[in-house]
Amino acid sequence: MADIDIADAGKDKVVLGQTVMRKALLKKVPKLRAVGSSSKPGGAKKNLTMVLRQWHQRAGLFAFLFMAWLGISGVLLNQSASWGLDALRVKSAAVMSMYGLYPRAPETGYVNASHWLVNTTENTVVDGHLLDRHIPSPVGFSALGEDASAQIFVATKDKLTLVDAKGSVIDEISDYMLPVAAINQIGVLPATSASGQRVVVKGESSYATGDGMVWEALDSDVDVQWSVLTDLSEEIKAKVLPFARPTVALEQLLIDMHSGRFFGRFGPWVINTVGILCVWLSISGIWMMWRSNRRRRK
Repeated sequence: MADIDIADAGKDKVVLGQTVMRKALLKKVPKLRAVGSSSKPGGAKKNLTMVLRQWHQRAGLFAFLFMAWLGISGVLLNQSASWGLDALRVKSAAVMSMYGLYPRAPETGYVNASHWLVNTTENTVVDGHLLDRHIPSPVGFSALGEDASAQIFVATKDKLTLVDAKGSVIDEISDYMLPVAAINQIGVLPATSASGQRVVVKGESSYATGDGMVWEALDSDVDVQWSVLTDLSEEIKAKVLPFARPTVALEQLLIDMHSGRFFGRFGPWVINTVGILCVWLSISGIWMMWRSNRRRRK
């Protein structure tokens, strides 16, 4: 009987142990289910963060190219005057085509016997030679002499520029050295028995000179051959065309590329998109940093 009681007691202990283990497992099952059910939202949040981080990196690489150029061009524009960039001109035909600019010879100019003068947008050409400096808005020119020995007087409202037949500037006559306050016309007075060929300028009165230094008032200017605009021949146009190629200031090119206008009507929109993208990168970066710090605290 004693043996039977001991065996029964052992069985009771085993059953009791199994019951305790079963209760413990039943208590843990809800927790496991809870963890399993909460893993989905947690996984979704984690996936969203990962996707956002990936797109953040891609967008950052895309924006980097534009931001690098905007930064470099901004520095160049700020230092344009001190570095002399505002004085440089871009002559590239490809760049000019982006602006819709193409070489085109002027239709009119000044012709005087064997000499001629044509003014393009950026250059002044005399007898096929480019002048050392551009003379804007000439009112005419006159030449003393022929061929290579000729002295050419190019007139503007407030100045006479003396050049040789090869386009080199010899001297400038202006202010008190001129006999008139403003030059309206310039011409040539043919040689006579009393005097040689002379240049005549007309303002409030007409004055003649043989060297640009000594001026003589004229009582009459009816014999003067005035310089007037005339239609250019095809031969002269062909000689002027190489000097009629348009250019643009490097500073202006930098401004247009910085703003996106250089690339047409869609260029500014690209720059605007990059700006919005940078704002989005800043916001998403701050949000990801906040999420990371929050997780570390937990």
